[in-house]
Amino acid sequence: MTERSDETLLAAHLRGDPRAFGELVGRHERRVYGLCLRILGSREDAEDATQEAFLAALRKAASFRQAAAFSTWLYRIAVNAATDQARRRARARLAPLDPEDAAAAAAPGGDHGDAVATAVAVQAALAEVPQEFRVAVVLCDLYRVPYAEAAQILEIPVGTVKSRVFRGRLALAERLEGGGAQASGPSTLKVVGSAGTEELSRASEPKEADRPRQE
Repeated sequence: MTERSDETLLAAHLRGDPRAFGELVGRHERRVYGLCLRILGSREDAEDATQEAFLAALRKAASFRQAAAFSTWLYRIAVNAATDQARRRARARLAPLDPEDAAAAAAPGGDHGDAVATAVAVQAALAEVPQEFRVAVVLCDLYRVPYAEAAQILEIPVGTVKSRVFRGRLALAERLEGGGAQASGPSTLKVVGSAGTEELSRASEPKEADRPRQE
């Protein structure tokens, strides 16, 4: 039997299917929680934000339009829920990532201990990055969301997304190096993604398209 798409499940929910929305939650809960955790740094706050995100998605289900993918729509709600949670808790800084949460996000295979240590180090460094840059880096580098989709999620121009990612990479690399992760040559940032992938970003050598425009 062919698996129903997210959009098909949401339409089924709106028609009264009592299981459709629960299936959507089961399909996306882990990644939404991971997104909130990376933004907030606190397991408790991430759980609260994740719950609020799905409740908001349930309330707003009828407002979904097929112009964007369901995941884009859901991530926008999740980012808003996480930033609202941060505002409510008045967190100026993030807490370091819990090792148990880092283990869940670490890449499978290889040296598990090194992967966990990398995830913890990255989250600690993210705690020092301004929130608007942090969210952009989490979406584009950790979650590998394309710039155009990130622009839809954050409701800002693509050029602004690229600028925030560039500045976030620089800030993150500086903090990682300041914590003893000094590397020879240009600064190289290694980020472990929530889906068990890794991305190398040369923070001091961004692609031409990543460079922020001069005002």
